Amino acid sequence: MPPGGAPDLLEPVTRCLVANQTSAHSHDDFARRPCHAPRVKLYGTPLSHFTRKVRIVLAELGVPFEMVWARSVLAATPDAYAENPLMRVPALVDDGELVIDSDHIARYLVGRFDPGDRLGVRSERVADLNALAVLDGIMDNEVVLILAKRGGVANLEDIAYFRKLASAIDGALAWIDDRIAPESAAFDYRDITLVCLWQHLLHYQLVGGLDRYAKIAARVARCAERPSVAASTPQASLEAARAAGWQPA
Repeated sequence: MPPGGAPDLLEPVTRCLVANQTSAHSHDDFARRPCHAPRVKLYGTPLSHFTRKVRIVLAELGVPFEMVWARSVLAATPDAYAENPLMRVPALVDDGELVIDSDHIARYLVGRFDPGDRLGVRSERVADLNALAVLDGIMDNEVVLILAKRGGVANLEDIAYFRKLASAIDGALAWIDDRIAPESAAFDYRDITLVCLWQHLLHYQLVGGLDRYAKIAARVARCAERPSVAASTPQASLEAARAAGWQPA
């Protein structure tokens, strides 16, 4: 799909209408389902960058879905996470089938609705696998730091484990920055993950010195105008969730 050609992240009914009319990659039985009842439900929080990865994949593939906003990532029962035993977001339910972990969900969606894998979600190139592992690792580390601070740890830098996580974030960002091609015309799953990571870092401002990574910033800026990206920024996600009646716990 050419840059800028992806469908927007629309309201569920409208998304369904668009997908049924325009997506040649969805299975016929899926495309014929009633538009008022998307079979795919995605559970996540407005500011979860892991959830956002899946939202962008769904939008890029033109798959209609219902967004179920979880109220907190600190809830301590699986029912708050669509019965995900790890009590994490995102979780995806497709006709009663639970799929967990953002990368596993993305692979599942590609297998169901996009056998050609336009976004390279299932790429087995070593460079792609390593890049995705590093990006996911940065996201994991940032989540731990955010939750530690939210849970009452006042001085993260005073604790060796948290210092290590912060140092790994810096080193991993430098690793990505050294290997990225800001002006590439391609757009794939690594770009989706990078955008979600970078804009999450900017939103929370927990990691300093982000101006050191100019190539990352340039690459994200190039991708930022895609409808799937622009409609799912942290601020846009908060606004959409609040409009749907969501309130944080």
